[in-house]
Amino acid sequence: MIRYLVTETYGGKIDDEGDFSMLAQLVRTFLTPSAFELGHKLVEDGGGEGDLAVPGGTSLQEFMGWIQKLPEREPPTYLGLPANAEKLLLVGLGKSLIGNVKKVTDLLDEGEALVVEEV
Repeated sequence: MIRYLVTETYGGKIDDEGDFSMLAQLVRTFLTPSAFELGHKLVEDGGGEGDLAVPGGTSLQEFMGWIQKLPEREPPTYLGLPANAEKLLLVGLGKSLIGNVKKVTDLLDEGEALVVEEV
């Protein structure tokens, strides 16, 4: 029931079937009966951050302490992506940027050539 509610609540606005399937897979992976056991690992080997285990206590203070210990930026492995996913994204963005700069400089060079020809 919890899996269904989470999937439908967060997936209600998703219009891409692949994205919805990924959400459903994440929900099935994380919301398992073993997730309610102490020491259950939500993520194993969290990209150099170590394992991410369910907090051991039940009080608000214990949960807040667990939250405060989470990394400032979660590693991609927390979502099942490769550890270098962010680096690959940045490399792709860099290549796109270089391509766009080349287009602009080519247009500027063409404009300068036209001005020189007219003079």
